[in-house]
Amino acid sequence: MFIFEKIMGMKKLFIILVILVTSISLSAQTCEQRLEKLLEATGSFSAATMYNTYAAIGSIGDGYGHDAYDAVTVNDLLDAQKKLADNLMKVFRDLKDEKTFSSQSDIDYANAAINILNGLKSQAQLMEDYVNTKKQQKLNDYNTQRKKNWSAISKLMGIKE
Repeated sequence: MFIFEKIMGMKKLFIILVILVTSISLSAQTCEQRLEKLLEATGSFSAATMYNTYAAIGSIGDGYGHDAYDAVTVNDLLDAQKKLADNLMKVFRDLKDEKTFSSQSDIDYANAAINILNGLKSQAQLMEDYVNTKKQQKLNDYNTQRKKNWSAISKLMGIKE
């Protein structure tokens, strides 16, 4: 019986050691390393969002131009895009206000993203203005803003124009 108790005790000790080693290895990343990973993910997701928002605004405009969408639908879709841009800008502003960024390049990225998102909101609003007024100047302004937005997005993402 004594040998059995020793073996059981060693098994319990082994299990405790395995749990301890596992928990130590899982928490091996520092808070700074975890934060850096989260900031990288935020950057990647935001870049995809800006790119897709740009494409969505253009597609909505094309849909209107080819009579696939009426003015009410265009306004609803573009308002949704503007709200999404507002939400992402709030995330970046909050991160800046809370001094979450540890490097100047992160701060620069956040500032560039906020500027691009503002530009995308302007692009969406200009398309709405055109749809609601049918004034050629609004369409011209939309195209000018669209080109500015693409230039800023491609620069941020390293895409050749």
